[in-house]
Amino acid sequence: MALGTTEIIFLLSSFLITVVIPSIWGYKVGAQRSIGAIVGLLLGFFLSYIGIIIVYLMPSKLNSAADELQKYKQLLDSGAITEQEYQDQKTRILG
Repeated sequence: MALGTTEIIFLLSSFLITVVIPSIWGYKVGAQRSIGAIVGLLLGFFLSYIGIIIVYLMPSKLNSAADELQKYKQLLDSGAITEQEYQDQKTRILG
């Protein structure tokens, strides 16, 4: 019994919906989370949409104080913020 065009299209679309889309989604969201992109991809691939839920339950990456200070220093150097605004943010970040 050979597969017809309709059956092949159905199988490919089912594969796309249940494997490919969750894998890409898990990769993209995992890159923004503490688990990383590869683990997000694997969870999406093996667990499909349940894996995506797991990825979303993971904490987001935290920026360190040094990263935030560097960001504000670049804004100060480019003239986007004033010296006072930079000092206010520096005080807030360092406590």
